[in-house]
Amino acid sequence: MAVKKKQFKLTSEQQEQIERKRQERIQKRDRSNGNGNGDTSTNSERDFLDGFEQSIGVFGDASVANGEVGQIFDYHQGLLQLHLANVDGGAVKLMSHYVWNAALVMAEYIEAGDVLDVQKKRVIEFGAGAALPGLLCAKRGAEFVTLTDYPDPAIVQNMERNWYENLAESAETKETRRIRNQESVHSAVYKELMDATDEQAHSKRRAVEQRVRCAVRGHAWGESVQEMLDCLPASDASLGPQSESNDTQHEQQVNQGYDIILMADTLWVSEGHPGLLKSCLSVLKKGDRSTSGGRVFVCCGLHSGYNTVHRFLALAQSSEYGFRSRLVGIRRVPVWGDTRTAEELRRESESLTEEDLDRFSVEDRNRTVLVYELTR
Repeated sequence: MAVKKKQFKLTSEQQEQIERKRQERIQKRDRSNGNGNGDTSTNSERDFLDGFEQSIGVFGDASVANGEVGQIFDYHQGLLQLHLANVDGGAVKLMSHYVWNAALVMAEYIEAGDVLDVQKKRVIEFGAGAALPGLLCAKRGAEFVTLTDYPDPAIVQNMERNWYENLAESAETKETRRIRNQESVHSAVYKELMDATDEQAHSKRRAVEQRVRCAVRGHAWGESVQEMLDCLPASDASLGPQSESNDTQHEQQVNQGYDIILMADTLWVSEGHPGLLKSCLSVLKKGDRSTSGGRVFVCCGLHSGYNTVHRFLALAQSSEYGFRSRLVGIRRVPVWGDTRTAEELRRESESLTEEDLDRFSVEDRNRTVLVYELTR
């Protein structure tokens, strides 16, 4: 798909709103650090945070994120109950402690099961955060799911807790904890699985991962993906004995890797795109003339700017990475106080084209999610 580059133009009033919000955040940060004397962030980190806030627009116009930091986000009346990481600022942590609209849109596609069918598929989620899409895939019949995000302890530990409570912990244990008013992180079973320090403990955790068909791993984009490949069921994680026929080895090479990569709001920073695409290529199932390869399903909130999305798609389609890109849809999400029905929002979404994006206000951008599919 040919992608046309769009330029968003903010009005002077919108620019003033963004600057006012930025100054308020800086003042709040300085107050919490004792008039700035305790601020240990670098200039580049502060510049990033300033740019990040501008990229998501003015939060007050329309919410781009859901839930509250340190609280539980309840998806579909208890189908998934997700802890939102209680992080303390930082360039990467700032993105991981909400459920973004893009993740909710991706969840809708997983539930529908037509455009994005995860049944009996091997799925990996990059930039998972609270891991709503990935965990939902495990609930909806995926063969195996790996949840990944930046290897920061606060982020990974929160993913692990969501993995444990939603997939690994028994209903009886949950009920016992509820009666005792005890949190899972304080239980002996949780600590044994998460604080594995010897081979026996690692083996026990891997056994649980294989039982629930889901694993959690920290991953910095562009770095080694071997841990994610090792998570897959044993028959797919290696090429097998060298004595096997060339045809068998070729088939295993083709099938090795993941069928589907999920990415919900992972395109914030253009500097991270090369590493992200490198990781995609490294874990994606290879195809040949007789079998199809894997695909990447991308949901990105327009609040981060279409220019950023365009840069990612252009790089993905370059000769270096060789992806083909298809616009699956432009989705509008409901905002607080919206009186339109789900059907009305669906019809509105179906009528939108990329040419409409030029005239979007900040509020329009904040409530719009772009959905793409990448294949090779």
